[in-house]
Amino acid sequence: MAANPDKNGIAFSLPHHLFQIWENQQTGVLTVNPGPDERVFCFVKGELTAIRKYFPEKDFLDWLIEIKKIEPPLRLNRQLLGSDAIKSVVAILIEHGFISSQEAFELLSDFLTSRLSDYFSLVEVPHKFEEENFNEEEVILKGIFTPSIILNGIRKITRIDNFARFLPSEKELILRQAPSYSSKLNLSPPEIYLWNLLQTPKTLAWLLEQSWLGPTETRKTILALSCLKLLDFSPNAVSLENNGRPGFIDLEKSLAIFNEKCAFIYKYVAKQLGPVAFNLIEKCYREVQEYLDPIFLNLEIKPDGSFEPRAMLRFSLNELDPEEKKTLLRGFDEILTAELLMVKKNLGNQHEETLVKSLRKAGEPF
Repeated sequence: MAANPDKNGIAFSLPHHLFQIWENQQTGVLTVNPGPDERVFCFVKGELTAIRKYFPEKDFLDWLIEIKKIEPPLRLNRQLLGSDAIKSVVAILIEHGFISSQEAFELLSDFLTSRLSDYFSLVEVPHKFEEENFNEEEVILKGIFTPSIILNGIRKITRIDNFARFLPSEKELILRQAPSYSSKLNLSPPEIYLWNLLQTPKTLAWLLEQSWLGPTETRKTILALSCLKLLDFSPNAVSLENNGRPGFIDLEKSLAIFNEKCAFIYKYVAKQLGPVAFNLIEKCYREVQEYLDPIFLNLEIKPDGSFEPRAMLRFSLNELDPEEKKTLLRGFDEILTAELLMVKKNLGNQHEETLVKSLRKAGEPF
């Protein structure tokens, strides 16, 4: 049995747990609000599925009446319909022409999705997941895309302040992710707008000030995208405004400090994971380079994990104008932040925190 997962000591919300079920391709039964008022949802390889023995036909009929697809006198009266031999109420409705077979399966999907997303506004709703395999003949409908359920459910949340603990602090850096499944998500224009704002990492404070969506919708969109791992947060990231540096920015020194930190991170990861550390560092750089200024493209990663910025060596870094300097500093920060997130994902939060404390000794606060 798998109970509510835990994130940094804080119980996951239901949307977070649903994404974990989908990401891990789990098959089994999710019980929400266990007890007299519990509801059961089935998943096959992480996707919401209608299973015959768990499907609540009476609730489905009540829902059809609620949305005015059928009239109340039809409630389960098999004898009236002359359908005593038909076991499925859905089959009765199809047989007598109240709904078409195509519509029936569309309504099944909408019903399950609606029932599950009803709980999204409740932060503390108890839920548990138990692994269970289902016979193929028990499957009525499968393949309801769980990330879309999460996205649509969070869109309906009205009290986003209840989810504050799942959002970054205003000083945290928010980084855009591009997982392979992102193309399957039907992001709305506001969600695409915010995601595009994060082509380079931004703090929550910056987004709240600059976003056209307003603070409430901005926070709600961040919650939705982060639940789907389209965003990640770095609690140890620096501010983008000069990185806490004084008015005059010595880029030659900043580059040296950047490489000192990169080498330190590589050494730390190599000690924990061995030779795979270099591949992880390289993967970090490849994933973030498309968001960087062209000057950061095709950097050479040295055997010690530091970078050889050949294009930067063609001119004096300190002769650049202030905006160009900020661009380079942001690039340094984005690479370092990506590496810290790599540490968190592969070694855990405690290792990330330990590493950040050590990095503070590397020339300046990080």
